[in-house]
Amino acid sequence: QAPLPRPSLALARLARSLAPSVRLLGARLAAQMALAEGGGAAPLKVGLIADIQYADREDGSDFAKTEERHYRSALCIAERAVDCWNEAGVEVVIQLGDLIDGCNAAAGASDSAMASVLGALSKCNAKRRYDLIGNHELYNIRRSDLASSDLRLSPDGATFHSTHLGGIWEAIFLDPFEHALIGVNEGETGYDKAVEIMRASNPNVLSSVGGGDWFAGLPEEKHRFVPYNGACSPEQVAWLDTALAEATAKGRKVLICTHVPLYAPATKVKTVVWNAEDVMSVLHKHQDTVVAVLAGHDHNGGYAVDEAGLHHITMNSPLTATPGSDCFAVLECYDNGMARFVAHGRACVESGTDGKGRAYPELILAKGFQNSPEDGIAATESEAMASLMAMGFSEDQVRLTLEASNGNMETAVQMLVGT
Repeated sequence: QAPLPRPSLALARLARSLAPSVRLLGARLAAQMALAEGGGAAPLKVGLIADIQYADREDGSDFAKTEERHYRSALCIAERAVDCWNEAGVEVVIQLGDLIDGCNAAAGASDSAMASVLGALSKCNAKRRYDLIGNHELYNIRRSDLASSDLRLSPDGATFHSTHLGGIWEAIFLDPFEHALIGVNEGETGYDKAVEIMRASNPNVLSSVGGGDWFAGLPEEKHRFVPYNGACSPEQVAWLDTALAEATAKGRKVLICTHVPLYAPATKVKTVVWNAEDVMSVLHKHQDTVVAVLAGHDHNGGYAVDEAGLHHITMNSPLTATPGSDCFAVLECYDNGMARFVAHGRACVESGTDGKGRAYPELILAKGFQNSPEDGIAATESEAMASLMAMGFSEDQVRLTLEASNGNMETAVQMLVGT
């Protein structure tokens, strides 16, 4: 991944040293300048949504009674997402898994629920849509039946694959349930491997069939070893290494898409791929090619940048969004290797806040850039003047721009950058 253009990187660093009340302003200014330096070509636009988990039933909660779930509202959010994506002109849609809720299986409503959501998504004008495998897919569909379902997994039905999105951009779709306890039967390869993993890492799961505490006496670092997560096979990890090497040879920039997150700081320790370290090792080997990891699974969302500079976005779920609000995104992919995640509603919030933290209105995905959530603090005129002047604008420029924008900081930034 190419670093930010030099002037914008300097601005980004400066923004982090500013007073809290203007830090977000400085970061956005740096981001807009960096994108402007990208050449001006129209970006490739990708629609993103995760964990719709629709069911035609009254609102409810999760098993722990800690999460309110708005099943019918989730479908309304998906419908509004399509309207937004059509207006924005997205070319590709990536649905990050858990299209319908597992409760549909017990109600005999899997097919009708799937038809409702796919019917809504089919109204999108995007040329392509890719559906990922989530745990709720496997609660509703046997793994052996996925290829014949109406999900758009890949042209040949493979559960992990790569595709050229357009321009310099490529997406790699992982299957984090290749080894799993769900969607498969005893005796099948994926199930037997999962049992081996559980015996070594969390035997509570095997001894608590029908009830019991999976986490009793279990060290926190092993909380990921539960049935609603899974693993990528060694063969898939080797394939990923080859796919990234080929992408590098073609000069591509890559987005990694997986239902289950790979990096705990961007989610919770309980919602991470079993062998995340194996996958992350490959991504870091190709860190100049990989830009970001896009995931769902954890309804409360999260965001973090790892030690190799890869951005990890865990999208919030429409299922738990306040009815009437939005929860989806548009990803703008630029020719200079940068991308911008534009949130609609609380599509991504601070990690470790149970979904109640500050939201990210946008995320700039580039090496060397650190994003800040919206803090809602307005800068005073004197703070704004000092900060913008420190970034290289003259006092007269800043004063005239603030006057012309009637003190609106967002408008002032746009005017100064010239966008």
